[in-house]
Amino acid sequence: MKVICEGLDLSDAVLKVSKALSSRTTNPVLEGIKITAKGDTLTLLATDLDLTIEKKIKADVLMEGETVVVGKYFIDFIKKLENEQVELSRLYDEQLNIKYADSESVLQIFPVENYPLIDKKEEGNKFSLSKKDFKEIVEKTCFACSLDDSRPILKGCLFESKGNMLNVVSLDGFRMAIVKKEVKSENDFSAIIPARALQEMSRLIEKEDGDVIVNLQKNKLFVEIDNTVLISRLIEGEFVKYNHILPNSFENIVTVNKSALLNSIERASVVAKNDRYNIIRFDIKENIMTVSSKSEVGSVTENVNINLNGKDMSIAFNGKYLTDYLRICNDEFINFKLNSSIDPCVISPVEKEDNVYLVLPVRINA
Repeated sequence: MKVICEGLDLSDAVLKVSKALSSRTTNPVLEGIKITAKGDTLTLLATDLDLTIEKKIKADVLMEGETVVVGKYFIDFIKKLENEQVELSRLYDEQLNIKYADSESVLQIFPVENYPLIDKKEEGNKFSLSKKDFKEIVEKTCFACSLDDSRPILKGCLFESKGNMLNVVSLDGFRMAIVKKEVKSENDFSAIIPARALQEMSRLIEKEDGDVIVNLQKNKLFVEIDNTVLISRLIEGEFVKYNHILPNSFENIVTVNKSALLNSIERASVVAKNDRYNIIRFDIKENIMTVSSKSEVGSVTENVNINLNGKDMSIAFNGKYLTDYLRICNDEFINFKLNSSIDPCVISPVEKEDNVYLVLPVRINA
């Protein structure tokens, strides 16, 4: 194999595929990046068997071939060559030669025959939506996915389509996020996509014009975005019956300016974060919501103007669960929908309820 390419193109490709490198594996070859030179294209591929990312770049291929280079060293080295023209060659030795300017370096490689074969079949149930909508879905759902390996079904988002409407749901046992968007699909479908895969797909979108076309197969998804292919295993199993969690009605609706509330909660969290549960208390009375926190560090008490439709009440939350949502909410005013101090709270924009956030309260003394 012998190929010449631009260092900037190579560095960009290496950084993209490196997100799929395995960090914990008993198979050392999965720590490598597979490099294939064919025709006028250099293809880089990395996988941990759950997630695969492949990137193609233009190159001057002098000799076709392939090899697998140790990922972590290759990444760090190529980042230093963005302003150079780079020649990669593997001739008869078990090393990758890298030439740039008047210099030459060598990196260790793995036997290419030990690298797993990746099935890239594209047949399946396809759906598409705008890149802008897709990025918004990822931003407003993945943060609420569980990080607990003991509940793998909650480490992904449920994508559920009926007609031309797509519901995307994530939850971790303490909160739940739901986003609704229009989708183009020939058939109704349901799949649980790992949050990690969704976040990497979103990062691959460089320009927001156009659509993302996702191909769902029996146990995996296939997507191509801007000359980069991503393949991910789907999470198998039955998702939580999320519709049973959402309350049907509410006794109290509090309308509040999002920015004013977020700023108040963030200041209260400075004191509350010293407490294990980061408890922020809300005392709602007439047209004022008193936001307060107390810990060994000190206390904070602030008043925020609201519009209350209902009765006075007090409730408390983990402050982080509120700020996680409020920071990504783009709407000026939001509704807090409440029943009691122990029932779930539902937060949604006032103007258009295309995203809903449910959070469980923390029990407090009256």
